[in-house]
Amino acid sequence: MSRLGSELIWQGRMHLGDEPGILGDASYGGLSTELPITLKALGDANTSQTTLLVTTDNVTTVGGHPGHLLTAVLYDTEIDGTVTETELWRGRLTTSEHDLEVEVDVTGRPSAFIGVRIRVDTSVPPGLYDDFLLTRLSSKPVREGLVASFGFHR
Repeated sequence: MSRLGSELIWQGRMHLGDEPGILGDASYGGLSTELPITLKALGDANTSQTTLLVTTDNVTTVGGHPGHLLTAVLYDTEIDGTVTETELWRGRLTTSEHDLEVEVDVTGRPSAFIGVRIRVDTSVPPGLYDDFLLTRLSSKPVREGLVASFGFHR
């Protein structure tokens, strides 16, 4: 899927891996990071489906290893105030050749709090982990009327 027509949520240079400082001016996130986003339906719009586009650079996977884990998690506050986490999507990042497409459907909610988690593939021995950059997160709604923003906003 092309980024054409997509809405930018976050852009930067987050270095993930086990060798801090080797990727220049990037902020070092360690072995994992999670980006919080809020999805809101505008007006009477009844659309709660989007494709999140995760853009990376320098991703290399070692043969026989599954790749970096990416999950989209819904944070839901119950009536009693407890928070539950529901995994909406799970996949593996194995290349930087194209954006990883994360399908999210939160139908029936006027707003939703989603965490996009990326965890370095640790099935590889320590010291040999892949070091790569997370550079962009954007959203391409299925229909008009859904807005994505960085952070959790009520």
